[in-house]
Amino acid sequence: MKRILMLSALASVLTVTGCSTLNNVFGNDDSGMHDVQATMSNKAPVASMNGMLVDATNKMTLYTFDKDSMNKSECGSACLLAWPAFMAPSNTQASGQFAAFQREDGKYQWAVNGKPLYFYANDTKVGDTDGDNKLGVWHIVKTK
Repeated sequence: MKRILMLSALASVLTVTGCSTLNNVFGNDDSGMHDVQATMSNKAPVASMNGMLVDATNKMTLYTFDKDSMNKSECGSACLLAWPAFMAPSNTQASGQFAAFQREDGKYQWAVNGKPLYFYANDTKVGDTDGDNKLGVWHIVKTK
């Protein structure tokens, strides 16, 4: 119970801080929680909705993180609690501006023009954009 309370507090702090301060503090993320949005298709499962990029299955908003570099995520395991990665299967093929890259944890993540894609944990329904411009470093991906 103490661990659950501690993780809840940490997730709240990371949401406020933008996640970068505790990047990789806890090592590799073995929780699998961010795999919920993974797909078995080998092409980017994305769509445009209301002028922004969403995942094609659940229509949840996708975000980029300014601190990421080309095909490299700076959002470590603690950060992924608030900003789950948009995971991809290992057999993905690049499709236009979308491609997957291998994360440091060995898993694959979708990227648009080399920028890793994420969900925001506090977006709970289709159309939510609560993570947009969070701390000035998290942004929706505009499609128009």
